Amino acid sequence: MMIRNWIESPLGTTVASATIASGIALLVALFTSIPSHGPPSRALSSQVELLIRMEVFFTTLNLLLLVALAVIYVQLYRDLPNKYTASLLVLSLALLLYAGTSNPLVHNVLGFRPRPNIGAFVFLPDFFIGLAILVLLYQSQT
Repeated sequence: MMIRNWIESPLGTTVASATIASGIALLVALFTSIPSHGPPSRALSSQVELLIRMEVFFTTLNLLLLVALAVIYVQLYRDLPNKYTASLLVLSLALLLYAGTSNPLVHNVLGFRPRPNIGAFVFLPDFFIGLAILVLLYQSQT
């Protein structure tokens, strides 16, 4: 009973959502093929592949969390149709588009190859955006 009350609390729901989204994002990052950059015969170094997989993880995680956030904001807008809730919905949709278009898997589907000169600063912004999404997700339930 106590665990159920915790899971139904805003913090518990946020942690559960983040855990489920992290699991799915991890599976996507680990089990998708990462295309090489440059000529087809040129393979990615293990470090570059790891960085691309980390970017796939964080952008997929953000995408999944933003879908949950957009669903919450749609429900909120249905209950309180005003400028503020509409702006929250537009914000979540804009971030959803950002998360979708910054994912290397989407680049691959559209025919673009990974950038050859990437480093930790490629996925760090996505990490910080993910933290902001978690705060919004938590706040939207309180």
